[in-house]
Amino acid sequence: MSALRPDPDDSSSPETMSAALMMANAASGLALDADHDAESGDVDDDDAMLIKDDSDSPSPESDKPHFIERRPPPSKFSSAASRRIASAPGGRTATSLAKSGRAGAAGKAAASSKAGSRAPPPSANPIIPRRAEDWEPWKGVLHELYITQNRILRDIIGIMEDNYNLRATPKMYKNQFARWGFFKYAIKRRPRNRAEREAEKAAQNEGALVTTSRSPSAGLDHLLLHGSNKTRIMQVGLTAVRDYLQGYVDVDNTVKQDMIVIGYEDPCFRYFKTAMDMFDLKENQEGGLLLRLAFLEIERMLSPLTIKAFSDLCFLVPHLLVESHRKDILGAYLRYMARLATVKFGPTHPVAEVVASLGDLLDDPEAMMRHIMALSEVNSDTIATEPQMKERTRRWARNQYVACQRTKPDVAAASTVSRGTHAHHMIRVESQSVYWAQHLIMQDPESDELAECWLHRKFPDDFGPRTEVLLQKVKAMGAAGVLPAPYERMMECLYTGWLNDYYETEKDWQKVFLYGRRGLELSSSEQFQIWSIHLEGLMRKHGSAEEAEELRKKRLEHEWFESVRDKVDKLSLG
Repeated sequence: MSALRPDPDDSSSPETMSAALMMANAASGLALDADHDAESGDVDDDDAMLIKDDSDSPSPESDKPHFIERRPPPSKFSSAASRRIASAPGGRTATSLAKSGRAGAAGKAAASSKAGSRAPPPSANPIIPRRAEDWEPWKGVLHELYITQNRILRDIIGIMEDNYNLRATPKMYKNQFARWGFFKYAIKRRPRNRAEREAEKAAQNEGALVTTSRSPSAGLDHLLLHGSNKTRIMQVGLTAVRDYLQGYVDVDNTVKQDMIVIGYEDPCFRYFKTAMDMFDLKENQEGGLLLRLAFLEIERMLSPLTIKAFSDLCFLVPHLLVESHRKDILGAYLRYMARLATVKFGPTHPVAEVVASLGDLLDDPEAMMRHIMALSEVNSDTIATEPQMKERTRRWARNQYVACQRTKPDVAAASTVSRGTHAHHMIRVESQSVYWAQHLIMQDPESDELAECWLHRKFPDDFGPRTEVLLQKVKAMGAAGVLPAPYERMMECLYTGWLNDYYETEKDWQKVFLYGRRGLELSSSEQFQIWSIHLEGLMRKHGSAEEAEELRKKRLEHEWFESVRDKVDKLSLG
């Protein structure tokens, strides 16, 4: 390779290089200088609403407005999931379903006649609303159909075409609903009679029984109508993941060109990991400081909520805390997330529902780990089927699912095993970012193949020599000026990490210590802490206890801790 080629998925070379520079910061922990920042599209707050167009539409017996009941949950987690499954579906027979279908047809006709009295007369020519003001004459009608009567979008489109000759695509409707702030189940409640409550409960239960494209967990193989309460709790979380991703794609056009998943430096997850490592070493004061910083970073990650932030907060952090057997911290995290998501987005937002589904499984770590793996799989499957997603985003989601699968579901049985057995020993914990960092910079099939081997922890016999050749190649490219210095150092850091993991698997401790020391020279901030903690442990077991103690002192005296204290003070006051 004689030149650095741009990403074939993105024809804009400056954007690619800018994002790659950001990745250099994220992947290597290096303090790199950049003359420009990666561009990112701003999304209007009103457009960032989730429009659910495929939910079951209730079928009222008359043209009365229909409301969805939300009862207070028994759980301490402000659980939207618990509200949706508070009672198992009753005995809805074929007769009652047929009756519901007939009522739906009558309700549609009633709705159209009722709406007609408030809207302009139908036009002889098709009306295509191209601007926001073109929609205003039908605002009251659409509010009645979509919010008050809770109709699905395809029914609304049919009514508007038949009665008013209004022609618009589903996406046009969704965008306009977002501008108006129309989102379901956020209207003011009114007193309801018993018949309405029973009908609402039945419609709500029907809407919750959505199966996944695959069966990631054995508990979801049978019909959820007859499943246990725990199974239905898990299904609510899986449905919420799909709802979030589909809504995100619909209202955020930047997903077509964003590079968030590969270039965004977000250390919140690494703060949690470093804190857990320090607690294991009884360094409680330092670990507590980092844990506080991690919690303070959560609110920033929710504004705005990207698909990477959604993934980190809903899958990776809970996965880490379950794997670490930190039930107390996990419980505090889920309670904090539930309250924060409810305040920022509302109790029916997918983040609140996913967190609630995890909170209901807090006392069963086995079930929670299976649930997290299932959530990660649904995340990967949904992203893979969205046509607007880029291939690199699909690959990122798949790699993250693979990373979640690395831990055994039977957490209780593994409780006596050191967490290092399952940990990513390389400084980059988010494995998908490692893959894309090398892919965008190197564009080398050999590097891609070795990245896959490292990701799956399946090392061929020649992995070490082949990676060492790549390491020398990177140094030569840097010396020749083909690679900018930050990229050269970044790739050296990645390959050094791979070699450190490989030789640890082979129990070649001299080479482990060789590449471990080099990794420390290349890393900084929390990455330095993660790598040093792991290297100290190996040296105590297989090398020099004196050198391990020297590394520990150097780590605790690292200037990065002072910056952590300053950041905690700043965020606490802000």
